[in-house]
Amino acid sequence: MSVRGRSNVSRAGAERLVRQAHRWVSIGAVGFFLLSLVTGLLWADAKFLYWDERYKEKRHPLAGPPVDSAQVPLDRALALAASSVEGRAVVEQAVLRADFGRLFYEVKVRAEGGPVILLVDAMTGERLSPIAPELAPVIAAQYVPTPAPVLGVEVERYKPRKKKRVYDAVRVRFDDAEATEIVLDRQTGEILEDEGRWRRVHFAVMQLHQLNFFGFEKTLLNIPGVPMLFMSLSGLLLWGFHRARARRARL
Repeated sequence: MSVRGRSNVSRAGAERLVRQAHRWVSIGAVGFFLLSLVTGLLWADAKFLYWDERYKEKRHPLAGPPVDSAQVPLDRALALAASSVEGRAVVEQAVLRADFGRLFYEVKVRAEGGPVILLVDAMTGERLSPIAPELAPVIAAQYVPTPAPVLGVEVERYKPRKKKRVYDAVRVRFDDAEATEIVLDRQTGEILEDEGRWRRVHFAVMQLHQLNFFGFEKTLLNIPGVPMLFMSLSGLLLWGFHRARARRARL
């Protein structure tokens, strides 16, 4: 056999190997591609299908007393906040504001363990942080689409989807059509999550699309990503083999 003949046989063997690998990798990865396609379409069209745009918005805000009606002076509120923290504490900021039917000071204190935000009632001097189980439903009810009875209040450690920090939180469950659950930061009363039946579906779609499981934070996307890269490269190789074969046929 001539050198040219051996070269053609070798090239044909390489093409056959690449074609088989391309085919089997494609078959193995088709499930991931379909999952990505379906979840991507659902994610893109969520606002037309099931997503409520008023995510984390107050539907029924409770106005508090006027700011100028505060009964507790600022210096006393700062002292109360500082005394609530163990060790040396430095007050960095204080804001007087009204929310959830209360007028309170929001005091940011830098303690030995890091910054802490404390709420002090401006009418009575009561420390509102951490948020009590009796107060949590009052705050959470502002975010529920329609007024509904409270099913339960649970204290938990909660990690928001887009944050790495874990919060001391309180979850309030409501008996409404959407099975709404509001998660609040126990220190500040800030809303951390607004969950309903369809929102849970959407969060599951997002998680599936990103393969964001077991704390890997999207690195599992390498599972379909590597086969996709291989298929792209092997596809280019097959195209190159085809071009070379067509060029030889014209000679």
